[in-house]
Amino acid sequence: MRLHLISVGLVYGAIPLARVLGQTSPVANINLLNTLSNAAEEHESKVLSNLVSDLQQARSIPTPSTPEEALSALQHSSGLLKAFSSVVDIAQGITAAGLVPPEILSFLNGYTDSKLNSLDNRHPAPKDAIYPKSKRDAPYSLSEGTLRSAIHIPKTFGYGRNGKTPVILIPGTAIPSGTTWYYTFSKLGNSTDADVVWVNLPRASLNDAQVNAEYVAYAINYISSVCSKPTAIISWSQGGLNTQWALKYWPSTRPALQDFIAMSPDFHGTVVEAVICPALSYIACTPSILQQAWTSQFIQTLRSSSGDSAYVPTTIIYSSFDEIVEPMSGPNASALLTDTRNVGVILAHLQSICPGQPAGGFYTHEGVLYNPLAWALAIDAITHPGPGSLTRLDLKQVCGMTMAPELDLTDLLGTEGLLLIAAAELGTYEPQAAREPCIVGYASNGGGA
Repeated sequence: MRLHLISVGLVYGAIPLARVLGQTSPVANINLLNTLSNAAEEHESKVLSNLVSDLQQARSIPTPSTPEEALSALQHSSGLLKAFSSVVDIAQGITAAGLVPPEILSFLNGYTDSKLNSLDNRHPAPKDAIYPKSKRDAPYSLSEGTLRSAIHIPKTFGYGRNGKTPVILIPGTAIPSGTTWYYTFSKLGNSTDADVVWVNLPRASLNDAQVNAEYVAYAINYISSVCSKPTAIISWSQGGLNTQWALKYWPSTRPALQDFIAMSPDFHGTVVEAVICPALSYIACTPSILQQAWTSQFIQTLRSSSGDSAYVPTTIIYSSFDEIVEPMSGPNASALLTDTRNVGVILAHLQSICPGQPAGGFYTHEGVLYNPLAWALAIDAITHPGPGSLTRLDLKQVCGMTMAPELDLTDLLGTEGLLLIAAAELGTYEPQAAREPCIVGYASNGGGA
């Protein structure tokens, strides 16, 4: 069961059908309301009921014409600033603020059928045996074919023969990978010597994070093998947890990864995980969200035995205005990792580095993906040994920007529109889980030194 995303925008913004997809039928609006109403009744969810009510009282708000206007609208959206908002509330606020115009709704609506998110990609076998690569590696629970077919490799990928650094993109929770990166880091190769691929995780990363990490571990060794050189990773949100778990329990991935760049990661989980389960009355949720609770067994297991310290050069970028992961400032910020292995770690808190400046302004959980400092540090890390370095950047120039120069207003709006997909995926996920998955044997036995 999926929500029809074009319908969300049509009802909220009173957008003429012909402006979106001439063939779209108004019946989709009825189906959407019925779907949300049924879900609200089934889960006794007040937030979904409120969303249905708001959809029935649609209103039109003009789309911002500049990035500055968009960020201002985002900041003043009552749904985003309301204490303990749900993802549905946030999506509601974004749409009501005019941040999801027709062309973006059109793209988002096709995410379920998009080849960008395919789990059936065909690639040659790796040059070396990597399943597993080392006796120290944890065993895989999925077949090698399943793991390999989740890797999306664009036709332009050079397999290391063009001198570019291969970069693997790892998505966050509730949004398919190809769609996640479409408006942001899939464009990284346009501005630097990077070749980008991404990993498509089943069910938009809402399943067991321990299994999600298997896809990441395999992708690191596969891409490194077929390119005959180390690779880099850019992760967002849960993608950081999945990568850190892979590095801990598949030690062979460490020499294969030259850089780990984590955007809005929750290495210590979040204290507001229940807010992300709007359809489930905070009683049940999806496996990976339950695992991202501040006190979850998954988080405690990951952080044990120095799992709270970096395994490879690591660049971490995060914002105080993260509406999904809290806390995200101060000494208890969830994004923090230590550097007991002396591999090199930079902790880039946007508001501390660019205080009172545009790049240190109101950037949310997803907003970090188009932040100019985040892009500058990511590019710096990929093109230099070790993590990104602030001393190599022109901070006066970077902090004075509103968004990465490689991107435009459409990319900002498209990234914000991703939360419509998150609301759809979370509101329709089945089967729900009342407790997080058990810790797998290799981790419960103390592996992953």
